[in-house]
Amino acid sequence: MANRVIYSNLFSESRNNVVALITQSNVPDPIISSAEFRKWVYSREPDVKSSDFKGYPFMIVNPADSDIEKEGGSLDGKSKFVYWDIEIEIVTSDRGYGDNDGKGLSHMDSISNNLIKTFMNKTNRNTLSTNSMNFSNVTTSSVVTEVLDNELVYRRSLIISFKSRIQVSA
Repeated sequence: MANRVIYSNLFSESRNNVVALITQSNVPDPIISSAEFRKWVYSREPDVKSSDFKGYPFMIVNPADSDIEKEGGSLDGKSKFVYWDIEIEIVTSDRGYGDNDGKGLSHMDSISNNLIKTFMNKTNRNTLSTNSMNFSNVTTSSVVTEVLDNELVYRRSLIISFKSRIQVSA
């Protein structure tokens, strides 16, 4: 797991904590065995036409979006409630090779199930809370189909919302 979220690392460390949780075998890659590795967690939309692209499915863990409470806070003004969201996008495709052909929607469901299970798990929520990421909510979007570089793909977003009272000033 990454480190405690404080005002000087609010954006980077909150994202690092989320990535650490989903890559610690909590959300297994549905097309690879445990002995293999392929990059499938990105910080932005990958170049799917690149020779380095390892194929579908993949996830995008977007940068954190944060809001700091305007009113209230501690009497000395150093601590306030901070709210932030991290969006995880899942992208799958029916196009595959051999046994993986036509499994885009089942991969979508499997990854979605594992993400929800990971972020609803009490131990994981306690770990996040210890790192000042008090869990508040997970919202999901519907699965949509879209064309990405001449390939029809499935896409779903999960938005994980956190809230914590942290020190915002030295």
